[in-house]
Amino acid sequence: MPKTSKSLFLLVAVVLALLCSTGSARAAVLRVACVGNSITYGYGLDNPAQQSYPTDLDTLLGAGYAVSNFGVSSKTMIKAVSDAYWTQSAFTQALASQPDVVVIELGTNDSKDYIWPYYKQDFEPDYVSMIDTFRNLSSHPQVWAILAPPAQNSGWTIFDTTIVRQVNPAILAVALRKAAPVIDLHTAMSGHPEWFQGDTVHPTAAGAKELAKFVATMLLHAPVSVTFSEGTLVATKGYGYQWYRNDSALSGDTSRSLVPNVAGSYEVSVKIDSASQSRLVSAALAFPLTDLLAPSPERSAVRIFVASSGRIALEAPSSVGPLTLRVWDARGLPVPADHTVSGIYLCRISGPGFAERSALVAVP
Repeated sequence: MPKTSKSLFLLVAVVLALLCSTGSARAAVLRVACVGNSITYGYGLDNPAQQSYPTDLDTLLGAGYAVSNFGVSSKTMIKAVSDAYWTQSAFTQALASQPDVVVIELGTNDSKDYIWPYYKQDFEPDYVSMIDTFRNLSSHPQVWAILAPPAQNSGWTIFDTTIVRQVNPAILAVALRKAAPVIDLHTAMSGHPEWFQGDTVHPTAAGAKELAKFVATMLLHAPVSVTFSEGTLVATKGYGYQWYRNDSALSGDTSRSLVPNVAGSYEVSVKIDSASQSRLVSAALAFPLTDLLAPSPERSAVRIFVASSGRIALEAPSSVGPLTLRVWDARGLPVPADHTVSGIYLCRISGPGFAERSALVAVP
């Protein structure tokens, strides 16, 4: 980890490591719950237990992950219909598995013309409820939203136009509201009829492998990073942004940078490419202070750094006058600057006539 300077790059991996070190011990293997309909289950495959996308995903992710298939054919996100996923034993089992990661693939059956026109107003609140239900587990999993893949079957009243124009935009709206990462399977699987069975809804064994590759690529994607410099948060370069404070989307804050002027926990959703709606979400950064001020000339010669001894130190010219350095850990608790251990700290400089300055410092 580089020493602190005017700008400190906060790698999400480091933040996650810090959070894990301060929380309860977690299992070495990450449990992944694939929640969904027949596309997840593996309908139409000769051996769903061996050929479904969750099985392929388990192979792709490797020994550090354990993937479980909780897919059930014909099921919906909408609660108020007879085929609701909520009433299935698979849902109960998914919750009981205490997953670390949840991948939700629901929406295709909701699009049916005897469901969507009459219950579409329930889709978004029910989706929000499912995200919250999983997040409230003691395992506090990361919950991913999948945009439904292409599907067209008039006999089942499944039409891709409804998925494209109504269902997937609703899923994306929920993901942006709830700061959930997004896997755009519709874009990824469009233009590949060879990946689908004759019903043009369910993947073949080869299609399931491709689907699993897209999901694995997103789960293993390099994390979104955030730079904090002179009172401004700057996200990884992407193709769209949404900032959050205390788990609530900040209306209008959709640019790459943000100046936080209120204490809270900040994170950002980043659209990672121009061709799809796939998105990643940064780890939350906690700011216990109420003022994170913009730069001024008098502060440019003042810096906070990590000394060779490992303590957090302050350097400033004598002309600035006496300054005070205060330090808080990731939980917002004050700690002595010379008694810090490996981790990320929020530091504040203040003094007579000096515009207060805050910075994030990583102690290796």
